[in-house]
Amino acid sequence: MQIKSLHRQLYTISSYALRHNSVLCTEDGISTIVQKWQRLKASGVSDAVCQDTLGISRATYYRYVQKLKTMSMGIPLPSKRPQHLRHPQWTEAQLQLLLALRRAYPTYGKAKLAVILKRDHRWTFSESTVGRMLQQLMRKGLITKSISALRIKRKRSFAKGHAKPWSFKPYKDMVMGERVQIDHMTVTKNGITVKHFQAWDRVSKYIYANVYSHAKSTSAKRFLLELLDKIPFKLLSIQVDGGSEFMADFEAACAELEIPLLVLPPRKPQYNGGVERGNRTFQEEFYAKPNLLADSIGHMRHELSKALKIYNTFRPHFNLKGLTPMQYIISSHQVAA
Repeated sequence: MQIKSLHRQLYTISSYALRHNSVLCTEDGISTIVQKWQRLKASGVSDAVCQDTLGISRATYYRYVQKLKTMSMGIPLPSKRPQHLRHPQWTEAQLQLLLALRRAYPTYGKAKLAVILKRDHRWTFSESTVGRMLQQLMRKGLITKSISALRIKRKRSFAKGHAKPWSFKPYKDMVMGERVQIDHMTVTKNGITVKHFQAWDRVSKYIYANVYSHAKSTSAKRFLLELLDKIPFKLLSIQVDGGSEFMADFEAACAELEIPLLVLPPRKPQYNGGVERGNRTFQEEFYAKPNLLADSIGHMRHELSKALKIYNTFRPHFNLKGLTPMQYIISSHQVAA
């Protein structure tokens, strides 16, 4: 059995002991100052000199004397809690309305809910007030944190590894194979769940993809080696997000192959917009097909290879002036030659 916390009574006793120790320290400090003041006064020193020497005013000295008398009689010191506290600005009916709205739309945060309440219910509450109402509902256990709320991710260290932080470069200055975007998505089809890894080249719009049973760095490394074998141009550099699948074995493989690896800043998927759009394309044009009957990873890989051939050699791309990615690559090589 693994014990992760102590009994709550121990915490109660510890809290009481800390408060008691704090009171004793306060009493000792006050008593020391009062005694020094009284010794100075007994030696004929004026109040002004006592104030300059001890750093307190004459009124503070008399307050300290009164506190010592109160403590000596066993009377606890008065609480420093403000007499006038801030009360909620909302009514119980308004809180219940927000609760019903939040339960109907559990992914909405305070910003969206504040707009809806102002638009549909004539509320004048600010976004911050709606946030405080949501916190009150969470403390009562009536709602939970939104699943779409931002989560703290482990910060990637660039001190010793091969990866470098992403920096902007004008798209017009990029060449084929430079900053190839790699990403992965989870897909469930016909009762099986696969991890779809995909690479997208900005210049040629060429896509290579494959599916695996898990999204670990070993899978990402395997995908990288397959990518190098399949693409019809030289891979100059790669850019990825900060996912753990692109660390460890994948980063080590990039270092061994001397391929520059750039990592996007947190929560910036738009910088990988090309591969993200490619993911959507394969979601709509491949995985959503009703006649896709693949029920194993091997069968899914076979069907995906056919879909990749259609995308790269048959499907026209408007950004390439109607050419397919392979037609653009061939024409670019002919022009270069």
